[in-house]
Amino acid sequence: MSHQHSGGSSWRRRLIGLTAALAIPTGITTLAVTAQAHAAAGSAYYVDCSQSDNGDGSQSSPWNSLDSVNAATFGPGDQILFARGTTCHGALTPQGSGASGAPIVIDTYGTGPKPVIAGDGATDAVLLNNQQYWEIRNLEITNHGATAANRRGVHIVLQDFGTGNHYRLTNLTVHDVNGADTKDLGGSGGVQFDVQGNSVKTKFNDVVLDGNDIYTVDRSGINMSSDWMCRASTGYEGCNPGRTNTYYPWTGFVVQNNTVHDIGGDGIVMQYTQNGLAQNNVAYDTSARPNGDNAAIWVWNADNVMFQYNEAYATQKLPDNGDGMAWDADYGTDGTVYQYNYSHDNVGGMAMFCGCGDQAGAATTNATFRYNVSQNDGSQVLRDYGENNGMFYNNTIYEPAGSTAEILTTGGPTLTLANNIIVNNGSGGYDYNGTTFTNNILSGSSTSNIPPGQITADPQLASPGSGGTGLGTVSGYQLTAGSPAIGAGTVIPNNGGHDYWGNTVPAVCAPDIGANQYSTPDDSSCSGSNAHLRTVASGLTNGTSRKRHLP
Repeated sequence: MSHQHSGGSSWRRRLIGLTAALAIPTGITTLAVTAQAHAAAGSAYYVDCSQSDNGDGSQSSPWNSLDSVNAATFGPGDQILFARGTTCHGALTPQGSGASGAPIVIDTYGTGPKPVIAGDGATDAVLLNNQQYWEIRNLEITNHGATAANRRGVHIVLQDFGTGNHYRLTNLTVHDVNGADTKDLGGSGGVQFDVQGNSVKTKFNDVVLDGNDIYTVDRSGINMSSDWMCRASTGYEGCNPGRTNTYYPWTGFVVQNNTVHDIGGDGIVMQYTQNGLAQNNVAYDTSARPNGDNAAIWVWNADNVMFQYNEAYATQKLPDNGDGMAWDADYGTDGTVYQYNYSHDNVGGMAMFCGCGDQAGAATTNATFRYNVSQNDGSQVLRDYGENNGMFYNNTIYEPAGSTAEILTTGGPTLTLANNIIVNNGSGGYDYNGTTFTNNILSGSSTSNIPPGQITADPQLASPGSGGTGLGTVSGYQLTAGSPAIGAGTVIPNNGGHDYWGNTVPAVCAPDIGANQYSTPDDSSCSGSNAHLRTVASGLTNGTSRKRHLP
């Protein structure tokens, strides 16, 4: 499979423009501007590991080893600059913390390729431990040992620290980390954030991972974990009676513009965050090695996390992997939103609602999947395995001839599917188990167990099955004139405001079905005679078709 993201750059720039008004956590500033301020605030230290003699850290006499860097304690505004085109062997463990407005910056100088930090099998190639106000950018980081062991590329740890503020990982290339089959606290992978300890409530605040390329690592691409994860609402089995570390969510956590691929287990996992944001990421060829249950980009034990403009493909589902899908709103989450994402060719399917536990409150709650596109996702396109008040609406799904993927498995009575286009030319069907279906187009050659009362006509998509690699390659899933999807949806409150392509979605008039809002109705014209259109919030019953009206 080609990994060229056709149309990806221009599409991504357009998406950034579309989302400029999104609320980004306080403290995220333009890196170029802050870098200029940093240079004036502290001292610069230079490292050139190609030099035969160790200097004093000045540009004319740079340090020549990581030992010199690790022996120093840095302060607010300091810069540690590595010579491009060079390789430093060993672990980078610099000491000290920056301050608000004056973080410590690790960057480069000179010309040529990124400087390499080669961990050579260390536990961590780059480690920050109980430090804050750091920015690390433009490095290549490897950590390959003689045999697989518990190890990481970048590891940032807080233990009984309180709140750790301001971390930036930008434009890093992290690869060849042959970690062990471990995740969660101290797990193996490319980038790992950990909160440890049980005496001082501790969390991360104001973290941005932006533009990193992470590949050929085990087990996780980007992951995070915390000892402070116990809350009664989830009933998490690790929260034993008498355990004191109650839930303390991280704030201001953003993962954007990253690419993760050839990952043994999970691609990107957002955990223990409140109002976190994962956008414009690409994950492919994840769950690539036997490592238990994994997915591409997902969330666990976190609230109000937003996933948008991400692409996931070629997620594997090996014999020991029960998941293998692109998206997953998982255990102990509340208010997760997946919108404007594109998944294709994922062996385990498109998405899952997963409570995945028998404890009270373990189900994912109030999760929403909307305006996403799925093409040729396998196994179980949508899996419902423990959710409360799940919403799956205005998505467009296409399964080609020969597909055996089940469209919905183990659906439950608190799940609503509305305004979706599902073209199923394969043999899989629906196990809907009381799930509410309303105003969906369920078409294609398969008639296996289709829920009653839905539209079965051809939705007249522009060119279904023509999507490639890249968010901008799916124009074939736009509607064409005369489509039965036009104006046939049900009104859903708080619908996000626009479709996959940025077109405005009406708030009062009946929307179009699927991920494309083709028509342009005027809400003011619907405020009178059409204002009685029934909405999902008013309560829907199984087996509705097209518009619903109040009696």
